[in-house]
Amino acid sequence: MDTIRLFMWGYQPHFQISTQTTAEGIFDRLDKALGPTTFLVGVLVEEREDRYPICVEPEDCGCDPKAFSDIQAQAEHLEAVDEERHILHSYPKVQASHEQRIKLRALKNAIQQAVRRYDEYRGVVSFCSWPVLVEGYRVCVVLQFSRDAFESHYALVRNEIDGRYQIATSLIDATITEYLSECAKALSKPDPGSGLGLTDRDYDEIIRSAGKSLMYTPAWAGGEFMGLHGLFYACNTISSLRYEGAEGIGKMLIARREHPNVETVIALSSPVKMWNYRAVRKLLEMSSEEMCLLSDSGYVYGLGKLTGLYDQRAEDQFLISFTKHYTWELSHAGHILTRVVYGQPELPRTPINKEKFERDIHRIFPDIESKQISRLWDLVAEAIKQKHGTMVVVSTGARIEAERLKAQSTTIEPIQLTPRTMQTITAIDGAVLIDPDSNCYAIGVILDGLASRKGTSSRGARYNSAIRYVESSKYPCVAIVVSEDGTIDLVPDLMPQIRRSDILETIEQLKGLEEEENFDLKTFNRTMSWLSDHRFYLLPEMCEEVNSLRRSVEAVRDRVVDPITLRPVYSDFAPNEEMDESHFLDELG
Repeated sequence: MDTIRLFMWGYQPHFQISTQTTAEGIFDRLDKALGPTTFLVGVLVEEREDRYPICVEPEDCGCDPKAFSDIQAQAEHLEAVDEERHILHSYPKVQASHEQRIKLRALKNAIQQAVRRYDEYRGVVSFCSWPVLVEGYRVCVVLQFSRDAFESHYALVRNEIDGRYQIATSLIDATITEYLSECAKALSKPDPGSGLGLTDRDYDEIIRSAGKSLMYTPAWAGGEFMGLHGLFYACNTISSLRYEGAEGIGKMLIARREHPNVETVIALSSPVKMWNYRAVRKLLEMSSEEMCLLSDSGYVYGLGKLTGLYDQRAEDQFLISFTKHYTWELSHAGHILTRVVYGQPELPRTPINKEKFERDIHRIFPDIESKQISRLWDLVAEAIKQKHGTMVVVSTGARIEAERLKAQSTTIEPIQLTPRTMQTITAIDGAVLIDPDSNCYAIGVILDGLASRKGTSSRGARYNSAIRYVESSKYPCVAIVVSEDGTIDLVPDLMPQIRRSDILETIEQLKGLEEEENFDLKTFNRTMSWLSDHRFYLLPEMCEEVNSLRRSVEAVRDRVVDPITLRPVYSDFAPNEEMDESHFLDELG
């Protein structure tokens, strides 16, 4: 070939950018720490001149195209051992469609296996869309997350029923399936990437669809397939209904009838259909901490309780807790899989622990004393008890700010708060404005501030106003935002501190690999993986040094390592604008 065409199709960079933007828009709503990244992998399946057999977009995605050099052979192997090859259909079109699906699944899994060889080095987890034919290439979208963030969320283990039917193991898992499906649909359109975005669907709508798919999992466990497609809607509707003016609070256990760990205390002679929402809502009044409604997902057939030692590996027993008006939770073995508020699924947010609170407060107010931090924590612990949520702003300029904001607050004579007085003053809407010594100057404060790029439409007005105020404040301050579900957000939410020496020692390790006789591939990959995980902490001069060293060491690697050996591709580091010296721990010596 005289020339090589790098593009699979003309709009591929635009399409990849759309996949990245959409992934961030969707998964940041679930957990920003997931840090989604995307890239494209294309396998040439048609005879075309001047084309690479494998293309990746972008080229610095972290995967070397050589990793896919034997992808066709691997796909053929997976296709040959697929158990569904033994399933035959009498209608020719159905059989042809069945065989094509097996072929595409084999290619998808082969690509996914190749990508996942890099996951350990890079500290990520990877997922792959179904391949779609685009100008002679079978193209897949690869989606990756931070492994630590992904694995911090509880998930089930079983992901299929009877070896054939896929089920969701978590809300993230269900959302990944929805997102990758949107990617495949977008690839199927003419000139993918030529439009304005990846999908016409709203990001929240995609997460709602994922929540609906997740509810298939407990529905399968119940064994009554009449409720398979309606359980999500049923729970939303039941949670919205009131009984004699009271909001629905109670529990429903989803399990097959005669489950060995379910004791039926009261059996209904005529089970109530799940979609008889008002009847189910009425029965919910009889549930309690000890007693749950019993359902097989299609019918409510009685009231009962858990008994014996449940084998969590079975994953065939789920609890739906109706916690307040239009709010419910799905859990398994004590772990919340999703919380649904006004029909919108979300991940349960873990309350901030006391140790992080104390560390962050001390970093924001360096001169604060331990007894002052302890007093603030006691106030926050009391504020959590407010059912409607609240916000506490701690500022060194609290007295001056109370005067400035007096037109949009209720100013009071300064008083040092106690947990009892905190309970009283957080009963009204608006923020409580105090100084680091817990002296309160104003209540019911409506905060101001400039718009911030850190705001998010998926969070409420209280959280977004806290971000605007803190970023615009002239004084050191922190906002403690207490949500209605009892979780706490600190604004700003500071990154953990690390030792500067850890970074410097790692850079020294990289320097030691510049000589061929000292080069070790595993050490290089491990070193770069650590730096990638801690990229936030690299100051500008550190980024420049690491980027230069990496290029030098890669040149050595390319000379001494067998060309067929897998090698991750590392992109340049860039400084984070939020990083400063306060993120380094004090070190003696």
